[in-house]
Amino acid sequence: MRAVQKKRLEGEIQASIRVPWARLDKLVDLVGELVTVQARLSQTALNFKDPQLLAIAEEVERLTGDLRDNALNIRMLPIGTIFSKFQRLVRDLSAELGRDVDLIPEGAETELDKTVLERLNDPLVHLIRNSIDHGIEPPEVRREKGKPGKGKIGLTASHAGAEVVIRVKDDGGGLDPEAIRAKAVQMGLLAGEADISNKELFAFIMSPGFSTARKVTSVSGRGVGMDVVKKSIEALRGSIEIDSQRGVGTTITIKLPLTLAIIEGLLVTIEQEFFVVPLSVVTECVELTREDVARAHGHKIARVRDEIVPYVHLRERFEMAGAPPAIEQIVITELNGARVGLVVDQVIGEQQTVIKSLGRVYRSIEGISGATLLGDGTVALILDASQLIAGQAGELIN
Repeated sequence: MRAVQKKRLEGEIQASIRVPWARLDKLVDLVGELVTVQARLSQTALNFKDPQLLAIAEEVERLTGDLRDNALNIRMLPIGTIFSKFQRLVRDLSAELGRDVDLIPEGAETELDKTVLERLNDPLVHLIRNSIDHGIEPPEVRREKGKPGKGKIGLTASHAGAEVVIRVKDDGGGLDPEAIRAKAVQMGLLAGEADISNKELFAFIMSPGFSTARKVTSVSGRGVGMDVVKKSIEALRGSIEIDSQRGVGTTITIKLPLTLAIIEGLLVTIEQEFFVVPLSVVTECVELTREDVARAHGHKIARVRDEIVPYVHLRERFEMAGAPPAIEQIVITELNGARVGLVVDQVIGEQQTVIKSLGRVYRSIEGISGATLLGDGTVALILDASQLIAGQAGELIN
């Protein structure tokens, strides 16, 4: 028996190796530098139009892509490593609040970059606490409504392209749209007569200081929490969306990039300056002509297939000199259920972006989340779409 156990242990040692995270982080940094150099090589090959050099550049691009994917995969961890912590949280909090709740995790094998995973724990803890405190009713109330006495919270994770989608779903009482509307009007976030969808209404829950709780408890009612969750998710370049049905339950959907090191972006220009919009938030690109601007009568809105879409004019936002071209481009983004456009001079195309952090002087600039180097060595700023459109949807609603 001991011989069998020893042989199995030796097999496990040969199949895996322990490596400090710092070494993996250094490897990913070096791969990022290699991706930048490879882009310069491809650009140089195109400029010289030498068939032999182009062939070498294509081969280097293929190998660099394989190396990048493998290096990023090494840093991936199953999301189940943090899911397992929440069972005890649900058990303890249920006992404290007099609830009977089951946590049902799914997709624990879904992998995510360990850097993203580390920063995801606190937002998920808050969402689960909210589901138990605000969502799941006491057993006797549930039975009166014809529901099982034991409530359920589903915690699921799945891959969707280059993103991970995480859902926290409860079968509780759901959100009260009228109470949220009244609070939003009271706080001056919404005009009393404004006609908006429930999804847009639920987004107000993530406003700073917003709370509809009638009493303050150890868990909720202080008006803090969901705004912090939103900021945490957006800091990971993700998005959060709330959907709820009165008496049926609430679903909170989080979408996150697989990794924070390299992203797919859309390269755009404004007055010969380059910017990158994360492709994960882009839905489409349309033209903006002078006639379109004139028809809006001074409002920053465009009609896209019979839908009114507000937009942010980035040339004005960044106070860039020069006149815009006769035909501009609107990069339409979607965050928290709201579609808002970013107006740029020209859309160049998709670009694989290695993210470089900004220095201390530039970190506080609103609307910019980082920078990257293009193939010719030019610096392009990475736009933070959520910050840029933060006030725009609200202006349209009001």
